[in-house]
Amino acid sequence: MSETKVTTKYQTTIPEDIRKYLKVKPGSKVEWYMVKGFAIVDVPNKIKNPVDFLTSQIKLDLDAVKLVKESREDFK
Repeated sequence: MSETKVTTKYQTTIPEDIRKYLKVKPGSKVEWYMVKGFAIVDVPNKIKNPVDFLTSQIKLDLDAVKLVKESREDFK
């Protein structure tokens, strides 16, 4: 677990281990979400080659209906 303080301007520092994992650099944008009472931080990354990315997802054995149902449950 990493811990930081919030300043009087509601700013905080992203801990080093999390910055490295998310590959956050100065000037990066982060997105904040609330899911079931938890704050989620995401770093949106542009996909360099969308066609390659999408075709790589097809190779995975995923059940799209199941994934949608599970995702909907997370946002209730």
